Amino acid sequence: MGGRTTCLLPALLLLIIPGSSAISGPRAVRGVEQESLTVRCRYDSGYESYVKWWCRGAAWGPCWIMVKTTGSEKEVRKGRVSIKDNWKDRSFTVTMEKLRLGDSDTYWCGIERVGTDLGNRVQVTIDPGSSAISGPRSVRGVEQESLTVRCRYDPGYESYVKWWCRGADWGPCRIIVKTTGSEKGVKKGRVSIKDNWKDRSFTVTMEKLRLGDSDTYWCGIERVGTDLGNRVKVTIDPAPTVSIPTPATSTPPTSNANMLTAAVAPEENQGQLPLLGSVHFLLLVFLKVPLLLGLLGAVLWVNRPLSSSGGKPQENE
Repeated sequence: MGGRTTCLLPALLLLIIPGSSAISGPRAVRGVEQESLTVRCRYDSGYESYVKWWCRGAAWGPCWIMVKTTGSEKEVRKGRVSIKDNWKDRSFTVTMEKLRLGDSDTYWCGIERVGTDLGNRVQVTIDPGSSAISGPRSVRGVEQESLTVRCRYDPGYESYVKWWCRGADWGPCRIIVKTTGSEKGVKKGRVSIKDNWKDRSFTVTMEKLRLGDSDTYWCGIERVGTDLGNRVKVTIDPAPTVSIPTPATSTPPTSNANMLTAAVAPEENQGQLPLLGSVHFLLLVFLKVPLLLGLLGAVLWVNRPLSSSGGKPQENE
């Protein structure tokens, strides 16, 4: 009996879980509050005239069919949702209009057939509209530096609490820092926020940036009902590498003796043989100086005044 149950289990699973070999579509899509969202699902040849449908609910069995075709290419609309088949392209599109945050859920695009229908799971996420709040879509910073993001809002929201939240999904994102409903700045760790009622904007500053700070963030306004938010993609680039220059070799100080040698010796011999410079200096002192003195004495001897024996000048007769 136990063996039969084991053998029947795969067959039962095939009946419970919809097949996706003949139908395909996106795994996840995102939309913005109050805007529209279109999902396209494709199917294999042979299913052109089959009824196509759009169903809501995490579980396949009890999901709620919101809209379905009539087995033709004619568009069908039910409330804010419409569906249209395209036999030539072998695809059908579902359009959800005037989106609400509550529309975030698991959906299925499917094909009705005898036995078990075919279906493809689609995760739909609706982000809050930015009609009353706006900001940059993406910003970049550098590791270990600071980054400032400014978000603006419409008149009437001056005294509302503003916040900065981290996380790709709107609902479970983690609020890092928020104001107190005044213009006083608030700081939590490396992140600070400050509101400016006159300018109708608030700024968020992230300091000492880390590579791990790269993520999706939201600047938002807290209000009764659903908060307002604007998605901001933050990317942190690595800090540039700083090269340290090699210190130059220092020249030893020159002594007075070396300076004297360099002054006396010819340029081509400077810094080579200090001893030769000293010999040249001695040669100059002991040989050239006496020679110069002798020449000076000879000149003085030749130019000496001539005198007679009487001590008077000799007169010409």
